[in-house]
Amino acid sequence: MEPWFAMLTCILSSGVLVAVIEGIKEAFRFRRERKAKKEDDDSQNAEERLETIERKMDAQTEALKFVLYDRIRYLGQAYIAETEIDFDDRRILNDMHRSYHNGLGGNGDLDVLMREVNSLPLKK
Repeated sequence: MEPWFAMLTCILSSGVLVAVIEGIKEAFRFRRERKAKKEDDDSQNAEERLETIERKMDAQTEALKFVLYDRIRYLGQAYIAETEIDFDDRRILNDMHRSYHNGLGGNGDLDVLMREVNSLPLKK
């Protein structure tokens, strides 16, 4: 082989080799950055989903509190109008009130009504 051809081949092959190595390094860097960006996006999406779930749970809790409030008030007034109450009905109404007051953070508006209901005579 001619010396100049060998030298040219050596220069070209080393350049090609360097280009191939740089290309491989660039591919790995791109892949690593893409993976990091995807993980960041996934993390942000997870946080947004969690915030959405928390907002929906808060709204559902408030809605349940209002529904229970209305139901307890309606039933309590109905039992007071009847001037007596069945034992099971009183127990169930007290359980509902306890859930409303303690579990959902009710504000005590129904306490007077519940005292009146609990003072009613039991049906025979």
